[in-house]
Amino acid sequence: MPTSIELPVAAHAGPAMFDNGGFKFIIEKSINSAPQPLVTTVLLSATKPLSKDVTVTLNVDNGAIAALNATHKTLYTKDSLAAVKANTDVPAATDFKYEIYQPLPTDAYSIPSTKVTIPAGQTTADHTVNIITDKLTLGVKYMLPVAIADAQGEKINYYSTVYYLVSIKSEYEGEAKASGSIAFPDPSINRSWTDRAKTLTTVNGNIIRVEAADLGGSNYYMWLIVNPDNSVTVISAPGSANPSIQSNGSCTFDPATRTFSLNYKYVGGTGDRRITEIIKLN
Repeated sequence: MPTSIELPVAAHAGPAMFDNGGFKFIIEKSINSAPQPLVTTVLLSATKPLSKDVTVTLNVDNGAIAALNATHKTLYTKDSLAAVKANTDVPAATDFKYEIYQPLPTDAYSIPSTKVTIPAGQTTADHTVNIITDKLTLGVKYMLPVAIADAQGEKINYYSTVYYLVSIKSEYEGEAKASGSIAFPDPSINRSWTDRAKTLTTVNGNIIRVEAADLGGSNYYMWLIVNPDNSVTVISAPGSANPSIQSNGSCTFDPATRTFSLNYKYVGGTGDRRITEIIKLN
């Protein structure tokens, strides 16, 4: 078995729908101004470790993104023309095999070193890229191609490039369970809920959108704005059927337990509806 150098994460990701030898690996990072490490392991693939150090050079190959985007555009044009000729539906441009990617902005990442050394007698070393996610825009499809450029004379094998598909989300995004109650001016119609499944979705780094009370079916949605002191401001989400949703007492987020403790209200035909609710992220 010949000795070679590879990126095992590329092999783990499996072949992507890319035509230029890349392998995809999807990562999602929370929005934060602090650098977040993205660690790629470099592997010496051999029957036994070498008796010498091997220094491997890695780089960010943004030229590969341009080539990939060109391939996707050409494929989309070809498939669209074929669909028109066959009188069938034109394919969706959002299909993965046609997607167009933006290089990760240079101010959104830093590389402490482009070189890593696999010591004699060992088979792995780690390469780190620090990603600064608050420099990224929500919803943009970013790509960071990390490639082996040199292996100090050792063979570079097929798994030499990994395409990191980078997306961002709020640290408060996720699936959650909610328990709470709603008090009406007429207490005879008060109601409560336990372990209600809720989805918290990103608006930006400190704002998430979530169902208000148990009224998602009526299009009652709210924004939870997490303040620097972990207090929370509740307001109606844009497009909510009721624009009067608002804080009504103490509202907080506990980062240790990832739990929102909320008191809020909205105005109904006969007066305020007052909600007390605990939303715990899974």
